[in-house]
Amino acid sequence: MIKMVDIRKSFHLGPVEVEILRGVDLQVEGGDLLCIVGASGCGKSTLMNILGFLDIPDKGRYIFEDREMRDLSDSELSEIRNRKIGFVFQQFFLLPKLNAADNVCLPLVYRGMGKRERDEIGMRMLEKVGMADRAGHKPSELSGGQQQRVAIARALAGGPSLILADEPTGALDKNTSRDIIDLFWELNKGQGMTIILITHDPDIARECPRVLRMEDGRVFSD
Repeated sequence: MIKMVDIRKSFHLGPVEVEILRGVDLQVEGGDLLCIVGASGCGKSTLMNILGFLDIPDKGRYIFEDREMRDLSDSELSEIRNRKIGFVFQQFFLLPKLNAADNVCLPLVYRGMGKRERDEIGMRMLEKVGMADRAGHKPSELSGGQQQRVAIARALAGGPSLILADEPTGALDKNTSRDIIDLFWELNKGQGMTIILITHDPDIARECPRVLRMEDGRVFSD
């Protein structure tokens, strides 16, 4: 599903060029569940942004579902983001004026999908994450764990091939974090969803069947 070879990425901080990724190799098969761990600044989030087509590497090859990233136009990259990748972040990024159902349907609006079909998909996704009874509630009326469930439903709404989760439990208490991680495990084991998540939580990493440890912009162990 994913093959990365010698991925490198640098950023300019004033006059100084800082190399963030220093030759990352990675292979992910469909149905994998992968945790990426490492100290702050080791390159985890930069790698995640490249995996999700939010950024492009300076060097190296990224092949996603047999398509080479460097051969794709900006519009093709945008289409892959919208149709193939589901994002879940530490901050839920739900729109405060929209209820849960409308937040879940938002990616489908950008596809130009009709309202009836959007609403049907939105309710199915809310049911999948145990939030159907909160469909009409706005984010301010939901707990942190409930908001993250809505965010996961939104990530699933477009039928993605891959879920990318960047510290999805970072803003949650321990008990709520357990519920969210159990949901990810069910999506992977029960439904075969390919999931890559960044975490600082060693308990989560210990449960993951595959752990990629990053250090100083490189894969330290896999």
